[in-house]
Amino acid sequence: MFYDKQTRRKIQLLSLLIALLILIPILLDFSKGLMMGFNSSIIGFRHGLEESSMQICTLKPNTLQLDKYGSVPGLTLSTDNILYVPNSATSSAVSISSAIFTGFSLVALIAMIVMLVKLIKSVTIDGLMNKKNIKRLRLLSYFMIAFYFISYVDSFISTFYYRAHLDVGNNAICYPELSASVTIAFILLLLAEILNIAYKQREELDLTI
Repeated sequence: MFYDKQTRRKIQLLSLLIALLILIPILLDFSKGLMMGFNSSIIGFRHGLEESSMQICTLKPNTLQLDKYGSVPGLTLSTDNILYVPNSATSSAVSISSAIFTGFSLVALIAMIVMLVKLIKSVTIDGLMNKKNIKRLRLLSYFMIAFYFISYVDSFISTFYYRAHLDVGNNAICYPELSASVTIAFILLLLAEILNIAYKQREELDLTI
């Protein structure tokens, strides 16, 4: 499909915006986790905790009580924490499963980025309403869903283990929440199915004519 220069630029701009909307939530989550881990490693090293494994989790108090934050009273419902778990208290099975899931999530992330780049390039030239790009859009959504669910399962397994084996005082370790960004993947999947139906109807119409 041929586009004039102005139309192609508009498509490129819109494709870039879509790519940014897909990638920004993932990059923000990644950078947040990276900075938390980096800063926590420095603090742990200063306090002689380098032999510990860091576990990012959310803690909530078992019993709610009214506290004072300066002159303002309030309740602490939950707060993000990094626990320095001694290596002796860390299960080798949990460490191995975490390494495996991290590898799978990295593969899914790379595949997602590659598919996104291919899709953007192809859409700029041929448009979205063709069998090849609809398939790529569907694969992109599958890779995104895989990335978020693998990351969630990894966190869930670790949290399940630490809830059973760690004493965090008058607190409880919260199970992780599935990232809300996964809804983008399902929206893309629904869009791919809608485009596929429209593409088939257009093919049938062309054959009829």
